[in-house]
Amino acid sequence: MKEVTAAIIINDGKVLIAQRAENQKLAGKWEFPGGKIESGETPEECLIREINEELGINIEVNDFFGKVYINMIWKK
Repeated sequence: MKEVTAAIIINDGKVLIAQRAENQKLAGKWEFPGGKIESGETPEECLIREINEELGINIEVNDFFGKVYINMIWKK
């Protein structure tokens, strides 16, 4: 099972969500930005790295919202 992180980014009362690129699985779908945790990386470090890579912004990780387990089956 792969562990991933996602950020709920709130700025001036607005919540940031991202749309998946056309060349990705679930293309065009909306999601909270984040990504896969790399070996030796904490969830907080992963969020900071992923948000910077994907959106070019620096964030401060505050509260832990919760943990969710999802089992996805990809169909072509």
